[in-house]
Amino acid sequence: MNIRFAEVIDIPHCIELGRHFHQKTRFSKYEYQEALIEKNLIGLIEIGQNKQKTHCFLLAENTNKVLVGALIACIDKHIFSNQPVANVISFGVLPQARMTGAAIRLLKAFHVWSQKRGVFELNVGINSGVHIAKSDHLMKKLGFISTGGNYALSINTQSE
Repeated sequence: MNIRFAEVIDIPHCIELGRHFHQKTRFSKYEYQEALIEKNLIGLIEIGQNKQKTHCFLLAENTNKVLVGALIACIDKHIFSNQPVANVISFGVLPQARMTGAAIRLLKAFHVWSQKRGVFELNVGINSGVHIAKSDHLMKKLGFISTGGNYALSINTQSE
């Protein structure tokens, strides 16, 4: 299992990887807009990751160089402090790659990336609505503590 930074050339494969995550989570009720995703990932890679160094887009690939997981994160600050914190924006591993170490390796790479940027704390939220107990177990295994919950309330359930 190899963990590496995403490159613009990876975006078509990342869009398909994201489609799988989208379909299998509570986010499936949202539109999946490929053109918007492509635009956002280009900005994330070229500006956030490569230029400003405020974002990371990590990919897990198996021994056949097939993408099996991804983690997107950013550095931010709370409104009350100048101490930087690292927040996971999106994180997922394909079902066939679970129990291969992909998730752990992505999180450890995120940890190393964050440490190099001098962050005070790492934050990971689990808001997919699936595998919550397994995710909780993994995060606690890696030393994270639970600091609360995630809640959602659908407002507009009509399609546009």
